[in-house]
Amino acid sequence: MATVLFLTAEGSTWWSNQTGRWLALPGATSDPVWVVTDLTEETLVEIAVPRIFGNDRTRFVQRQLTNRFPESPYGAALPPRRSGDLMSRLAPPQQVLMAIEPADRIKAALASLQNPVVGLWSMSVLLAQLGQAKALPATLLLVLGQASSTRIVFLKNRSPVLTRLVAGSTSAAEQAVEIVRTFRHLENTHVIERGTLRLPALLLGTHAGLGGVLTNDRIDAVPSPVQRWTEHPNGWRDALFDLVCKSPPGQLAPLAMRSSYLAQQVQKAARIAMAVCLVAALAVASARVVSIMGDRGLQSGLNTTASQLAEQIARADASIESFGVSPELLRKVLALDTDEIDSAPDLNAQLVAISHAVGSVPSARVQSLNWVIRGPQETSCVSDVGAPTTAPAPSGEASFEPARKVELRLVIALAGDAGPRLQLQQATKLTDQFSAIESVLVVQDPARALRDGDITAAGSGQADAQRLLNWCLVLPGKPKAEAGSAVKP
Repeated sequence: MATVLFLTAEGSTWWSNQTGRWLALPGATSDPVWVVTDLTEETLVEIAVPRIFGNDRTRFVQRQLTNRFPESPYGAALPPRRSGDLMSRLAPPQQVLMAIEPADRIKAALASLQNPVVGLWSMSVLLAQLGQAKALPATLLLVLGQASSTRIVFLKNRSPVLTRLVAGSTSAAEQAVEIVRTFRHLENTHVIERGTLRLPALLLGTHAGLGGVLTNDRIDAVPSPVQRWTEHPNGWRDALFDLVCKSPPGQLAPLAMRSSYLAQQVQKAARIAMAVCLVAALAVASARVVSIMGDRGLQSGLNTTASQLAEQIARADASIESFGVSPELLRKVLALDTDEIDSAPDLNAQLVAISHAVGSVPSARVQSLNWVIRGPQETSCVSDVGAPTTAPAPSGEASFEPARKVELRLVIALAGDAGPRLQLQQATKLTDQFSAIESVLVVQDPARALRDGDITAAGSGQADAQRLLNWCLVLPGKPKAEAGSAVKP
């Protein structure tokens, strides 16, 4: 609940906004309080500020405020009006100071106050901020009438220049006298040009007919930009108190007076931060708990599956034992079948590929064939080390080293009545056909020996009508399921 302490020359009153309207309270409350003053001691001073920036400007303005109002802690520099060129906007050459001096009446009124003080604002500052609405003229006279006093504030280019508090009046004519007197003072001090300006005025809480009285003295009443301000005699109070509860600029109370309220705000912020941290920690912890529960559920499912598999294995073992064979012996037999029998290279497919290659030379006949399975680390064609070799056929699997490999030795007889050139051509063709088989490596090539003129390429004990040539090939030891070697087209 928003609470305002209104200090005037007549005394102090408490106000509270409970139902959207500000109502007077019979006494003090325990809520934080916004303090509003309407005293004759309120003073506005405009000073010139050199073109300085940042902390230098702040310290200069603070020194001026201390020097001009040395006896009062209730003072502040109002936000400067920024207009003109860029430098004037960055460092305005004019600054308005606001203070309440002497401050005896404020100290006496607040001596027994137990409520946390949000801040203290003067009626002059609040009226000036109402008059700075964009719908109102930049140069404006604001008049606030109350039963015991009349507050007059003058704005020039939306910046407060003068404030006066005069005794209350009983008629519009009496109020007009003080307003006109203020107008003449502004002309005499050359704040406005004499005789050339009709001064607009915003009248709040004044006597009826005041606007017509002022018209003859070149003062024109302007309509209120907010209907609420003038819809009933005390509408101005709702507008001013609503404004002060937003803690606008121009707060005058020293830090020592506001320490209790600021400490509460820090504690509130700390509690909010603690609550946020607690919620975040709970969120992280809940995510971890959900993850742990999910892992435990998964582990439970895996344990159940493992138990079911163990039961199935036990039933299978019992079924095997019913045939008079131990389960372990059956596992060894299956492993032997997989490792030795099913993984044996496909001899049939390799012989078919070799027969197609030999058949490409009509006069070639296979005299002998030696097919040996070797391990991956064994050296193939050991008895022919040093024999001429050829590169493996280009294939995507040529670099793959299977678990086993096959060494194939061939002795092929060619027609003995063929001349050396024809025999070389036939041997070369056979080598090419062997190399065309997928992943075959020709280790011993008699065709190369014939090209080099080596007559020992032929086998010993050959017949007169035939010439025997020896080849040694290395084939991949693919299992039967993966076999499928074929001669490349």
